[in-house]
Amino acid sequence: MDYIGNKCPVCQKYFHADDDIVVCPDCGTPHHRECYEQLGHCCHVDLHAQGYEYSDESEERSDGVRRCPSCGQENEPDSFFCRHCGAPLDGNAQRQQNAQQQRPFGAAPFGQGAQGQDAYQNGMPFLDPLGGVPGDMDLGEGVSAGEAAKYVKQNTPYFIRVFSNIKNFNKSKFNFAAAIFSGGYFLYRKMYKVGAILTALQFLLMGFDSYISLFGTRYMSASFATAYSKALSIGDVMNALSQATSTDVLLVYLPLFLEIARIAMMIVIGFCFNRMYLNHCKKQIVLIKEKAKESGENAETQLQTKGGVNIGLAVSLLVSGLLLNYLPQFIVGLM
Repeated sequence: MDYIGNKCPVCQKYFHADDDIVVCPDCGTPHHRECYEQLGHCCHVDLHAQGYEYSDESEERSDGVRRCPSCGQENEPDSFFCRHCGAPLDGNAQRQQNAQQQRPFGAAPFGQGAQGQDAYQNGMPFLDPLGGVPGDMDLGEGVSAGEAAKYVKQNTPYFIRVFSNIKNFNKSKFNFAAAIFSGGYFLYRKMYKVGAILTALQFLLMGFDSYISLFGTRYMSASFATAYSKALSIGDVMNALSQATSTDVLLVYLPLFLEIARIAMMIVIGFCFNRMYLNHCKKQIVLIKEKAKESGENAETQLQTKGGVNIGLAVSLLVSGLLLNYLPQFIVGLM
């Protein structure tokens, strides 16, 4: 029997996949080995004479609340998947997930077999939150794919499959969201240190570009500034540049150089983000597990709390970026 999601009757802590569990041969009650040895006997030894037998408590209570067999958290009676970790809450879905995880990488995405069986669960498509990757797969540093999924939370099928490819084949994917939103996407994924640096750099480039566009003519020679502002064709621009000083030429091409630098930064971020995010997840999960072990807290609950995304910060950065990008144009229109 799988006791994950049940509590040890001695210490009242949930059983986890890596726990050493001892089962009473008389009533079937599971204990942590340490708890059993400390107690010296089954905690229900007084009930053995009455024929007591242990019953599984992990799936559903008498009041209808369903307890997740993976992380032990409570869910609404009509839930099919755990709202904390995404694991299936009933035996059929759990068996389907196990079968999905045993299929080769790249198998059918909705869990259907060769004949299209098991494609639906309770009238709805079965979506594997791990994207077909086994939950116990080691991603490095003792972090499993299941733990990474609990920490990532949003868009786990994509990230877990990418993490698996990086681990197994050293291959990643280009992350378009990270490339487009750059530092803001790092902050959205709670990678605050790198995100703050990249966001500051991005805003600095945008601000400098806006300043040059608005006030660059102040630093040009008077004759070139007049000729350049009146240029109506490429020929007029080239004639003006032929009489320009080196400072004039730099100010003309500087916005182009800044835009090239910004695009280059976006491309590099797109290629590097997934590997950086994997390393970030592993580092944070290891720290969370160590702190939970020291404090006796539930590590799965901490993974849910510490992980995920910061939506409020992402929206604030998006609004700030739009203002910084379009406000100078609005000011120029009023001048």
